[in-house]
Amino acid sequence: MKSSIDTIATRHEKILSILKEKKEMSTEQLASDIGVSLSTIRRDLNILEEKNDVIRKYGYCIYNEVNHNYDETGPETIKKQIGRAVKDYIRDYNTVFINSSSTALGALDYFTAKHLTIVTNNLKVAYSSHDNEYNYILTGGELRFPKEVLVGDIATNTITSMNADVCVIGCSGVSIENGVTTKIFHEAKINELMINQTFECRILVADHRKVGKTSKFKISDISIFDYLITDKYCPTDIIKQIESMGVTVIQVQ
Repeated sequence: MKSSIDTIATRHEKILSILKEKKEMSTEQLASDIGVSLSTIRRDLNILEEKNDVIRKYGYCIYNEVNHNYDETGPETIKKQIGRAVKDYIRDYNTVFINSSSTALGALDYFTAKHLTIVTNNLKVAYSSHDNEYNYILTGGELRFPKEVLVGDIATNTITSMNADVCVIGCSGVSIENGVTTKIFHEAKINELMINQTFECRILVADHRKVGKTSKFKISDISIFDYLITDKYCPTDIIKQIESMGVTVIQVQ
């Protein structure tokens, strides 16, 4: 079984390597270059499309350059599945910190608990779905583009003055060696404070692209989180190491 999985993973790497070089190829030509049947290459492309590594058009496919360069893009179906899983850990009357992550903010769409207080530095909460029973609190602070995130002293003072039951934190990288990291210096402190001011349940959300990666600025150690919610493409060896730290890993299907 492991050998079969390794073979598929190796083939996927080869497909991406070829597409990265050639940018665009027909399905038939790609199958020929890889040395597999059309049915096999279509199954492979289905998986790579779900992971957002390729863009498929009728009869051909394209290497998705954007997915490998910008955090706000990504495998939307997977990110929604991760967000949906968060709702199982939110209870009535909870106060919830949500950081600037698109995956973390997307979890709001699936919350079913009543009478929540949502505290976030993510200005995009204004465009998300709203519940009349919820209170929404923006931290205030300096507005940074293009992520539309609030940072700085005002934001940190707001978070420091509050306590939350749950935090939902997205990131740029999760690695055994370097912990949880972000690309944005000004967001690292905000995220750290949200974690420290949470007293019941700390949830880290990260799709497979982030796990095993290290970004520029450390937010925290992995072990401070109660849960990591990720997807089925996350490397098994890393999951086992994270679980050994006392973190419960949830893999959405």
